[in-house]
Amino acid sequence: LETTEVTSTLSDAELTDARTGVKATFIGYDVFTQLEYSPGKFEVVRTQVARYGFGGDGARGVLSAAAPAKVIPRAPAGNSLLADMLVGKLVDHLPLYRLHARYARAGLEIPRSTLAEWFARAADTLKPLADRLLERVQASEIVRIDASGIKVQAHDKPGNIYRGTMWCMVGNDSDVVFRFTPEGTGQAGPWNYLKGYTGYVQSDAASVFDRLFNGLVANATPVGCNAHARRKFVALMDTDSRVAYPLLLYRRLYKLETLGKLKGLDGDELTAFRQERSVPVLNKLYLWFARNAMADPPDMPFAKAIAYAINHRDKLTRFVDDGRLDIDNNLNEQQIRSLALGRKNFLFAGSDEAAERLAAGYTLTRTCAMHGVEPLAYLTDVLGKLAAGWPTDRLDQLLPDAWSNPTGPA
Repeated sequence: LETTEVTSTLSDAELTDARTGVKATFIGYDVFTQLEYSPGKFEVVRTQVARYGFGGDGARGVLSAAAPAKVIPRAPAGNSLLADMLVGKLVDHLPLYRLHARYARAGLEIPRSTLAEWFARAADTLKPLADRLLERVQASEIVRIDASGIKVQAHDKPGNIYRGTMWCMVGNDSDVVFRFTPEGTGQAGPWNYLKGYTGYVQSDAASVFDRLFNGLVANATPVGCNAHARRKFVALMDTDSRVAYPLLLYRRLYKLETLGKLKGLDGDELTAFRQERSVPVLNKLYLWFARNAMADPPDMPFAKAIAYAINHRDKLTRFVDDGRLDIDNNLNEQQIRSLALGRKNFLFAGSDEAAERLAAGYTLTRTCAMHGVEPLAYLTDVLGKLAAGWPTDRLDQLLPDAWSNPTGPA
């Protein structure tokens, strides 16, 4: 944090004792520290670009110094302002009308329609980086995938609103990609993005992912989500005491995962640890499932919870065979939470194109979060470089993992 030093002193008159005339001498300071807040301030930067002419008046040619690289050449919005808009909406979950009010309080009145246009242009500029991150996810060894709905404005739909789908993919624990599709079908989503994929795919057991595993679209290896399986028993906690035991065993499994992380285990070490400690717990859990599978009719919640775990046992226990895998798909759900928070505030996307821009923005900001990159500084920098014509064959240098490296090219 920036520190401002302030010194409080007394004048000569205040230092002199009125009765004796003796003047006090300085003996030291008492120091008080306090945090203060100054609202964001806008700055006008005027850049004078020098022009030079051959032949005095430029009749034989003109040279110009470098002009500022701007995302929107004829607009007054600088790259840092556009970056602040992106962070405000995508990270702080502020709809544009709240950004408009925030800027107005700081002394800048910008019409909402103008803010919307600027946001769109900034998000479009980031699209090549979002597309490159998708390529990296598609090449990763592990892809975690899930989806969430998003309302989209469409004048040809009942109520002028329809529900689209935002797909989220996380590759190798680091790269995050959001993709919007008007439909929530496998053909529009995972079958398209993961066609031909042969690594691990972690997801819930929704049938929309089946063709990724059966060779019709891809030959990926399925990995289940134990958080998803566990929630079915959590939902019965208040009504069925029988779920206490499986929840106890799930708690043990998660404690072992935490212990493995505290020990710094990964790869083969974590695999060996899970084989020794987690497998016995899983065996107890599935033995209990087998003994209670027929306790209730198949259409009852208790029976359904057990059936889900038994039917997907191979997927749900695969994590113990490879230390690179997670026990659940919560890493993906953490990324979707950012979308869910924003969705509560801005309610809907204005069009399919607006939803696609949100996807590109979330792709970059969530990947920044995964790499510990401060998004405002990052976006300010990369927007300027992309506007200046950054080479397409060097896009990897602008991705958050490379940008965060202090010795890297960015």
